[in-house]
Amino acid sequence: MKVHVGALRPVAAGLLAGLMLLGTAQPAVAAPRRAEQWYLDELRIDRAHQISTGRGVVVGVLDTGVDAGHPDMRGQVLAGGSTRDSGDGRRDPDGHGTHMAGIIAANGTGVVGIAPDARILPVRKPVGAAATKDDSATGIRMAVDGGAKVLNLSYGGAGAVDESEAAAIRYALERDVVVVAAAGNVRSVGPDVVSPAKIPGVIAVTGTVRGGGFWSGSAQGPEAVIAAPGDEVYNIGPDRGYGWGDGTSDAAAVVSGVAALIRSKYPKLSASDVINRMIRTARDAGPPGRDPRFGFGRIDPVAALTADVPSVSANPLLGAAAPSASAPPAAAEDDNFDVTKYGDRGGPSDQQVMVIGIGIAVALVVLLALVAFLIWNRRRHRRELARAGSIPDEALDRMDGGGQGPPVPAGHAAAPPPGYGPPGGYPPPAAHSRPGGYPQQAGYPQSGAYPQSGGSPQPGAGAYPPQGQAHPTPPAQSPYAPPGDNRP
Repeated sequence: MKVHVGALRPVAAGLLAGLMLLGTAQPAVAAPRRAEQWYLDELRIDRAHQISTGRGVVVGVLDTGVDAGHPDMRGQVLAGGSTRDSGDGRRDPDGHGTHMAGIIAANGTGVVGIAPDARILPVRKPVGAAATKDDSATGIRMAVDGGAKVLNLSYGGAGAVDESEAAAIRYALERDVVVVAAAGNVRSVGPDVVSPAKIPGVIAVTGTVRGGGFWSGSAQGPEAVIAAPGDEVYNIGPDRGYGWGDGTSDAAAVVSGVAALIRSKYPKLSASDVINRMIRTARDAGPPGRDPRFGFGRIDPVAALTADVPSVSANPLLGAAAPSASAPPAAAEDDNFDVTKYGDRGGPSDQQVMVIGIGIAVALVVLLALVAFLIWNRRRHRRELARAGSIPDEALDRMDGGGQGPPVPAGHAAAPPPGYGPPGGYPPPAAHSRPGGYPQQAGYPQSGAYPQSGGSPQPGAGAYPPQGQAHPTPPAQSPYAPPGDNRP
């Protein structure tokens, strides 16, 4: 039997299209190293990203530079500057600055940043002891002048506050910049909060460990403002790889990312209101109120993005504007918030698009499979009839689509054409007056002349005419006749 492939080509093409659609509707592949980023789960960052991703916000990173060629930094790094030369900051011989930038805004190729749609403005300064307070002051002003609305300072030095550095901080605050700085690490600078974190108006960030406890390597003091994950923070590493980092530098980068989320969600908020929102929604830890370890509490991105926080007229970390330790935190739309109210991107979310696309693709594939089955079943039935009637495939194909039903196999009676039969049709069975099924007609045998079903004619009066006489011919007008001859 010849198989006609042409009839199945449209079905095959449809199935291929459906499978292609199903392939394009698959969700985006998650960052392969996301499972190592435990701190994102504690911060409920996936929920925060349903509200804001940091789009439209520039974060200045004053550090060792940022490697713009790292896969997780591609498309994220703007041309910045350098405090000692004419470089644009997009080179990092040390790796520290790139690690900070990844925590803030990694694009998800390998790891996920706190604010993956924010942009990084790198300003490179010398590493370690080679850096001076003047480098810090110069770099702060360069980042502010470059358009940064959040400034991450993951470095610090022990001792008294340098006036040039303090003046640069005031320069940033006056220009509506949120300044975030690391409180310091005990092993390198001692137990006290370092500068620039301890300069008034700066968000001094201490470190926490998995589960929310205080990290023992973190500096502490009355200048502490907020705490964030700072132990075993997995993100971008040296040599365009990945690795873990420990320290308040990492914690400060986390808070800088949260500040970017808030500034993106509420673009009209002042820097003072952004700071106030973070400290009012922090999760209290340690002794009630502000304390030297956790400050006002652990950072809570979701609450900071959803809480009803009243506006302030000045930076709450400056002098009389500073909130009291007993001030209650603002109420947040925490576990029952409506995500549809907050998205910073129009239209359906990626998850909704994925579900809709998969649903359409599955429905299309099912529909096409059903069509293919019906076509196959119809052709199978026709082939069976063809085999029974010895009809060639070519004749069967020519008949297909001609408006007629399947051919009648040899040896089978064809159905009568429409309108066949005597005028007026056949009378109903009730019209038969004789038990044998035929009405009495002149010239036909009388009652008893025909045997019952399965019997033989019996001799008797009126059963058959005498020998030599012809059988009577039925009247021409009779519409009925026995099937065949009555002769023995």
